[in-house]
Amino acid sequence: MNELVLKTLVDEQDAQRILSSKAPGMNIVSAKLRHHPFAGFIFTVPQLAGRTGEVHALVDYYSGKAFVSDPWQEHEDLGNLALDRVADPQWNTIDFDTARSRAKALLATAALRRARLAWRGGLREKRSVAKVWKPNWVIEAKLDGKSYRVMVDGLNGGYFFIGS
Repeated sequence: MNELVLKTLVDEQDAQRILSSKAPGMNIVSAKLRHHPFAGFIFTVPQLAGRTGEVHALVDYYSGKAFVSDPWQEHEDLGNLALDRVADPQWNTIDFDTARSRAKALLATAALRRARLAWRGGLREKRSVAKVWKPNWVIEAKLDGKSYRVMVDGLNGGYFFIGS
């Protein structure tokens, strides 16, 4: 099976700093690095004036949502890497072929919007990866006597609340 693990670009201190800057006084109780499974695709997308561009897409196996991503930075040494993998909730999981269709649809729509009438189609898959393990920080925190669970993206520092 072809799989890769994305390098964690936002470390634990960065993740805590991000939350502290948004919610001064937030007390971090714990932070745990978890890896979430995605299907990964690299497409060649024809642009205006005949130029081509390479676009990366990730599709979440558990939600089915597709995202355009930055080029992947992979871990070099997977042999010594122990991953805490997010378990499959088994209620909305998609398969690899569905992930491929969703990635193509996302990128075709994005290219069409950008190129408008100049779009000639021709989206081509250059590479696919069955499992791309994406890092996320799950942070338990307290603020004003309330407990929160926040996920901070280990690639770009984006965050959202996953429980309170």
